[in-house]
Amino acid sequence: MTGRRTMLLVASAVLATGSLATGCSSGAAQSAPRTVDVEVSDLQFTPSEVAVSVGDTVRWTFDDGGMFHHVEATDHSFDSTIVGEGTFSVTFADAGTHPYACSIHPYMTGTVTVSE
Repeated sequence: MTGRRTMLLVASAVLATGSLATGCSSGAAQSAPRTVDVEVSDLQFTPSEVAVSVGDTVRWTFDDGGMFHHVEATDHSFDSTIVGEGTFSVTFADAGTHPYACSIHPYMTGTVTVSE
């Protein structure tokens, strides 16, 4: 009966914790990567500041009546080239702060903040 009792105690512990000690788990749920949109229109980036997680994508949509714009990181880590329509996307692999601007209209600025 001692063996059966031990098995019952182990089974109860597994049910109480919801897991077996068979692998490593951080306990944190991983969320699916997402896409955050920034509109380039009316001579501004909207929103001008976005916060994303590592693995997320920021997509800029150029919708300013064909006016040319440029999305360029201050540290040159991303660059849309000069475009008048369409989209430009960047998937962020590392945490950090990424200020950017339009080289044609330097008063157009924005920031992408990437967290773990």
